[in-house]
Amino acid sequence: MKKSILIILVAVCFVVAVGAFVYIYTRRATSDEAIKNRLAGMLKDFGDAEIDSVHFDFLEGITVENFSFVGTSEDARGKTIKIPRIILKHDPQSLIKGRFVINNVIIIAPELTVEKPTDIWSLLDAIKVNFDTAETPPYMDVLQQGIEIRDLKIHIKENPQTSSQEIKLSGIDMTFLPYAGSFKDIIVKGSIDDDFLGNYSFEMKLFPNDPRLDIEASANNVMMNEEFCNRFPYIGKMLWEDYRPVGRVNATCNICFDNRNQQKKMDYVINVNLNGLQAMHKYLPVPIYDLNGEIALNSKKIYLKSLAAYIKNGESTSHAELNGVFDLYGSEKTFIAKVTNLFLNQELLKKATDIDEQMCSKIQPSGLVDLTFQYNEGENQKQDYYLRVNSKGMEIRLADFPLPISSVTGEFNLVNNMMVFKNASGFIECGDQLVFTEMNGVYDMKRGRKIFHFLAPNVSITESFLKNLPNTAVGEKIWTHLQPAGKVGISGTFQGFLEQKDFNYTVDVELKGCELLTGIHKIPFWGVEGRLEFTKEGLLGKRISARCCGGQVEGNLVFKTDTNTNQYEGVMNFSRIALEDLANKIGEKKNTLSGLLHGNVAFHGSGTDPKGFSAEGKVNVNEGYLSEVPIILNIFNVLNLSLPKKESFHSAKIKFGVKEGVIHVSEGMVSSDTVELDGRGNIDFDGKIRFTVAAGFNKGFFSQLPIVGKFFDLVVGGVRKQLTMVEIKGTLLNPTTHLAPFKPLTQSIESMFDILPKHGLNTTSDSEKKAKEKEL
Repeated sequence: MKKSILIILVAVCFVVAVGAFVYIYTRRATSDEAIKNRLAGMLKDFGDAEIDSVHFDFLEGITVENFSFVGTSEDARGKTIKIPRIILKHDPQSLIKGRFVINNVIIIAPELTVEKPTDIWSLLDAIKVNFDTAETPPYMDVLQQGIEIRDLKIHIKENPQTSSQEIKLSGIDMTFLPYAGSFKDIIVKGSIDDDFLGNYSFEMKLFPNDPRLDIEASANNVMMNEEFCNRFPYIGKMLWEDYRPVGRVNATCNICFDNRNQQKKMDYVINVNLNGLQAMHKYLPVPIYDLNGEIALNSKKIYLKSLAAYIKNGESTSHAELNGVFDLYGSEKTFIAKVTNLFLNQELLKKATDIDEQMCSKIQPSGLVDLTFQYNEGENQKQDYYLRVNSKGMEIRLADFPLPISSVTGEFNLVNNMMVFKNASGFIECGDQLVFTEMNGVYDMKRGRKIFHFLAPNVSITESFLKNLPNTAVGEKIWTHLQPAGKVGISGTFQGFLEQKDFNYTVDVELKGCELLTGIHKIPFWGVEGRLEFTKEGLLGKRISARCCGGQVEGNLVFKTDTNTNQYEGVMNFSRIALEDLANKIGEKKNTLSGLLHGNVAFHGSGTDPKGFSAEGKVNVNEGYLSEVPIILNIFNVLNLSLPKKESFHSAKIKFGVKEGVIHVSEGMVSSDTVELDGRGNIDFDGKIRFTVAAGFNKGFFSQLPIVGKFFDLVVGGVRKQLTMVEIKGTLLNPTTHLAPFKPLTQSIESMFDILPKHGLNTTSDSEKKAKEKEL
């Protein structure tokens, strides 16, 4: 029994002795001062380190209080760190075995200040060099639980030499952990809870031997504004200058820094989800509200993906869709904006780039439109833009067309300096009416060339309309001389060039039953139909027809204005014109002329001199009374003959020509049962007349003449018609009529027939004709 107790006592003493030896050895190896000196010695090659105190606990580990470091080496110069507390947790079992193995490092509330930031490539190279120098094996049993950094604050000061701006971050928590125990792949996870920049989470993979660093970061509910963007050099500045975003966003970022073989290759993709931002884009110069969508960036380009927003111009709010691609380091860019119900006006266009001056001065639009705008810029800064506008009742004032156009609908396309509009329609405000007009055209703003076509199918011709035409003088003249009324259809094509002399146009006017008052006597025409064509060369009237004094007038007209003398020509046909109505319109006193007027006139001339006017024509009058023809009455008065009041003529025919201010009647004939008159002569434009008339009367008619009547019957007793000659001279207002003298010895009576037309006189009376018809 005693022997057993002695053995146990010896064993206990041995264990106590061994424990005391281990404790004394461990305390010597892990004393506070020794650890402090070791930590300071480890950093002496990089800079100056100071430690207030170090406390070792066998179970809890090592606690370092108030650690500070100032870098002095090339890699660490300009960097300062202050750490209130560091906890190094070790493995007690390894310590018993004589090995001091740190499993976990906790760094609490460190503050890092960087005077001169080290670029990422130098940092990766420094990590690789230190890992290679330490000859760290791929797998070690240290830091199995990683390194924890809690509440890190970073202050990177501004460096004007590198254009680096000041950056302040706080609330950073990080964990460094070797992946599967391998220091070839170190995983860094963390989060940032910054008072200004918001909440972030990130994960990094560090490959020290390559060296390479991959970063994945995400941020939610980040407040973007000018101050926020300015904290991110280059990209942030570009975003603010181009978009001026204000609002909250969610963002993800993937960045890879690869410096294998010193290639310094950086790839990144940043995705930003917008949640109701406000912004302003330089190519769409109106405020943007409630902007939603995605912005993506990589190392080469920035992408705008399906951005949707509302824009406000004046009191109008519109919905917009935005897409675009921009080269970060070159001039290439493409931007597309689609806007519905946009209020387009000069105020908006003056803010737009490239097109403001042209659009404002040439078109001056105002109203609601659906708009699509695409802008492209290539490598050589060649700029192309495309604007498509679907008008919804817009108002337009064209620089080359002085009348305002309202309620415009249709499609307008602007490609660079070329504007094309098709199937457009609107109302042209002219005087007291709105004229519905359809329009198509092409307008080259740079070269000044334009082709414009319009159609106004139903225009009311009124005094107000004519006096408000673009050419006021022409409109007033038309109203003064014609006083037109009725409906017309107007279509026109204009071609303009930079040189005014190359300007060309064609305007077609379709007359639709119009009314006119023509000439100094205001002779009325109604039911006017036909087509008038106005061109640079002049006026062309085609198939003009009208009603006048109960009859019909038809004809064509050509008036050339491109010559010095303004040449003109035309043809007019008329039929069944009531002489009584026509005479009452012309004369101041009421006339009782009867009969129907038929005929045709072909005329031509130049200038305004009456002597430049020439014409040829025929006039026929049917069913009139001899007593109503002034010239016949004058002849009968000279002969002292009486004429039955109801004596009618079958026809009166005149063939005439006009030349050099003189109307030359080459053939004039009036025939009835009693009298036939044939004559020829001239009428000057100043009113002077010179006429010779051969009169044929029924046999025995000259018996009414005193003294010579019997003698005349004896001389011409062998013919069935008795003849005489009359000369008319003087003026139209004061004609003088007298008998032509006989020359019995030198001129026979038969020479009077020389003035008669080739067909000869009609010597058969109506009663004789009827008798022959009965015999047949």
